[in-house]
Amino acid sequence: MDNTVYETLLRVADSDGTIRTAAENRLKELAVQPEFPVSLAKLTVSQQHAVPQRQLAALTLKTYVTTHWSSKNDDKFIGPEAPSESKAAVREIILNGLADPVSKIRVVSAYVVSKIAHDDFPEDWPNLFDILLSYLKSDSADSVHGAMHVLLEMIKKDISIQQLPQIGPVLIPEMYRILTSDSIYSFSTRGRAVNILTSCIEMLSTLREENPALAEQFIAPIIPQWMEAFIIILNHHVQDDAEKATEEYGLKMKVVKCICTINAEFPKYISALLPQLFEPIWMDLYNLRERYIEEFVSDAGDIGESYQDSEGNEIGFQHLLYVLFDFVASACTKKTVRHLFVNDEGAATGFFEQLLYVYIVYMQITQEQIETWSADANQFVADEEDGTFTFNARVASIDVLLTLQDTFPVPFFNALSAAIQGHITESNKARNAGNGDWWKIQESCLLAIGRLSEELMDALADENKKVQFDLKSLFDHVVLEDMKLSELPFLQGRAFVFASEFAKILPSDMSSQYVSVAVQALQSSNSGVPVKISALRALDNYCKYLNPQFVTPYQVNIMEGTCQLLPMATEESLMLLLDTLASAIKINQEVTAKYEHVLTPAVLQIWEKYAADSIITSYILELFEEFAKNTFYYSSLCARSLPFISQVLSTANTDPIIYSSAVDLLTAMISFGPSPLPNEFTEQMFPGLMQLAWSVPDIDLLQSTQECLKTFISKDADHIMRWHDPSGKSGLDYIILFIAKLLEPTGSDSDAIFVGDLIVTLIQKVGNGIAPVLPDLLTAILGRLMNTDYQPFIQSLVMVFAHLIISQQDTVFQFLCDAQINGKSGLEILMTTWCDNYDSFSGYYTMKVSAIALSKIFLSSDPRLQNITVKGDIVVNPNAGIVTRSRAKRNPDQYQAISVPTKIIKLLAADAVTAYMNEHAPVEDAESVDDDENGEWEDVDDPFTSRNDFHLLSDMLNNLDENDDEEDNPDLKNDPIYQTDMKVYLTDFFRNCNTHNVSNFNQICQTQLNLEEKQTLEHILS
Repeated sequence: MDNTVYETLLRVADSDGTIRTAAENRLKELAVQPEFPVSLAKLTVSQQHAVPQRQLAALTLKTYVTTHWSSKNDDKFIGPEAPSESKAAVREIILNGLADPVSKIRVVSAYVVSKIAHDDFPEDWPNLFDILLSYLKSDSADSVHGAMHVLLEMIKKDISIQQLPQIGPVLIPEMYRILTSDSIYSFSTRGRAVNILTSCIEMLSTLREENPALAEQFIAPIIPQWMEAFIIILNHHVQDDAEKATEEYGLKMKVVKCICTINAEFPKYISALLPQLFEPIWMDLYNLRERYIEEFVSDAGDIGESYQDSEGNEIGFQHLLYVLFDFVASACTKKTVRHLFVNDEGAATGFFEQLLYVYIVYMQITQEQIETWSADANQFVADEEDGTFTFNARVASIDVLLTLQDTFPVPFFNALSAAIQGHITESNKARNAGNGDWWKIQESCLLAIGRLSEELMDALADENKKVQFDLKSLFDHVVLEDMKLSELPFLQGRAFVFASEFAKILPSDMSSQYVSVAVQALQSSNSGVPVKISALRALDNYCKYLNPQFVTPYQVNIMEGTCQLLPMATEESLMLLLDTLASAIKINQEVTAKYEHVLTPAVLQIWEKYAADSIITSYILELFEEFAKNTFYYSSLCARSLPFISQVLSTANTDPIIYSSAVDLLTAMISFGPSPLPNEFTEQMFPGLMQLAWSVPDIDLLQSTQECLKTFISKDADHIMRWHDPSGKSGLDYIILFIAKLLEPTGSDSDAIFVGDLIVTLIQKVGNGIAPVLPDLLTAILGRLMNTDYQPFIQSLVMVFAHLIISQQDTVFQFLCDAQINGKSGLEILMTTWCDNYDSFSGYYTMKVSAIALSKIFLSSDPRLQNITVKGDIVVNPNAGIVTRSRAKRNPDQYQAISVPTKIIKLLAADAVTAYMNEHAPVEDAESVDDDENGEWEDVDDPFTSRNDFHLLSDMLNNLDENDDEEDNPDLKNDPIYQTDMKVYLTDFFRNCNTHNVSNFNQICQTQLNLEEKQTLEHILS
């Protein structure tokens, strides 16, 4: 078998594809033989064969372990499973590869051992850890190297937090010995020892949750000696050997990462040592700046080499910089280093000034960035966004500055001022001396200040903070001068952006000048990519934050300039253009309306080009919303856009995502248009929209249509009711047919996710017009509730009944009790689904509607509710142990069975806790308020007054308040439910129930609630 496997592996590496394919198929045949994995293991450790063949054998064995070793790998297991005898032989043989003299064989053997350990340790391989420990204690650096690879993987994946207290005290001393044996072990092996400690600390943090004392006992004794070793390593610097120096950077990276982990997880054991650690880290930051300038910033510099360690991680001094930055950001917030940044009087220290001085150096534009940004406008836009996904020294430095400013708000700006003054003085000297890179430090100075412009303006506005920052001098002597330097486009562009970042406080005599310069740069044919992009950013800021009187004279120039650039722009630069245009059209609506003939065609042209790009179309949608809000613009917008959208909707074989996007444009025009809408919407757009939605079963289109129809009905329900097609069918018939199709039992939950909102709006706006078909719709809703577990869809459907219950529950109750589906009453279907999913409902208004509706159900004291049982508290199994995903599948959670009234009290008690906790939460827009936030609003009418009696669904419809449950509805904040103070409401509810013992409330409180719920109600009722 050994020879057969070896020869087959040789053919697997053959350059002839036919031979190679045949050999791969032969390996699959051999894989079912018990001896196959044993032969692979033997070949891996055999030093008589060439290294490439041995590596191939090991990799084949690794694949075999994945597919044939254990059926526990149910996602990748193929089988048959290897016999236990073969497994034992492989385990014994492959360990020898960890001590092989060839590094590549040690590494690949470690992969195989780790893979097997994942399945077999500790049950089937109980002595593995002891064997690896013996390798660590051997005199062979090769054995240590191989064992370390395995141990690191095991610590990350296979050793549990329960095993760590036994393994850690044996393993960690060996790691410390290896780390401190710098004459024996390589930087990478010593770094792996640090990584193992880091992984142990992360596990200890988890263990602390279960056993705080044990975690503390483990960590406390080891920190001092490890920190002592770390300080020695951080202070050491390899001399005259660039590759060794880079390898040392790799070790330092791992040391600093470990320090940051300890600082985050067990800060009390390291806080006193932070000043000692700060010193070598600061010295590296300071000393590496010259090399950084030489290799990355300077026009004449050569890019320094970086290397990959054996795990494929990039190591190099620039990567070391990033972890040093992380340390500064995490450590600067600790009290033990505060004296480094501020003195006893609270003023910034000289060290703080030096630190900021150095970070501004690292923020300079690199030569590579200049080349990239000059050629690629999109990359320039993406990299210079505040929330860029790009990561480099420039971005990382800004992140540290933000942390430092947040930690030391006032001293930071005073220290920054000193650092900036030093750099500006030095850059001017460099300029006079003929240094071509003089401008880069000025650009980074303006970047540093600009990114913190909001914080600086706030600090300067507060005289008590005593911030000393001479912005006027900076503008007069630096910014204005830099704006004129067209030969230095990145500096000129930065000056444009910088001035706009202080638009809120620009002096009146300078504001128009700054806007004018940016407009000229935007429209000039001589301006390059960096300048035009920077001018756009600046003008976007001016439009948003500058007094309109200074921008209005240039509004036309800005709109024309952006429209001229639109056809050539793509991706990020196109988004910036659209964003700037959206800001410009808000300045003066009448001016905007005069240029409708330019703006609308330009935007529609871009939409046509990017209709399938959801990001670009979101910017266009924002523009359309602004167009529609402009009453001077609206009629021309309709005249030009409605035929365009109608043409798109009627063009066959169009990508559904384009249909959906076109419907979204129509929705924007409806949402912000007048009520009632112009005739064209119902007469021309409505029929085409409905025909399209019926004929194209696409999720995006169906969802967009539901939103569009909901808005349509809100704005112009009467016209839709009056409209009829040639066959006599009304607009309402069309909508009911659409809803019926969405509610069909075979329909998709995602397709119909907004149908509940649509039905509620229809009921509110059409009233009696829908009465004949409402029972059928409600029955269809119950049918879908029985057969879905998709929470957003459940919420949408339940909210239909919630709104109806708030209006008139008696009639709804009777309907629900009469409805029977598959042997269950409608009431049982609704209440079980509602109660099981109540906690998952989201949306500020939705949650209020849901809570108030449930409270009214409880107040009804309907005896039929007592006979419906729902899930109560989870039943805890004290002997369950650690619950894995597979165990959870086999043994799902068990719940107590409780009555609906009991469940309602438990749910509303939890809501009361949230309401009391957020009593002082600030009032925000409905869209931005978190699901569990409740501010202070006026209460609705007394919720406990007797309800009117209605006996017909039509009566109920006449008395249903027009409460649109869509949270971005402009009328929503006038809704009494939205304005309800849930703390007051629930307090009144519980006290009323207690006083009158509604639905056996007192018995529920005494016998059915847990301790926390009882304490909550005792607090409310006291």
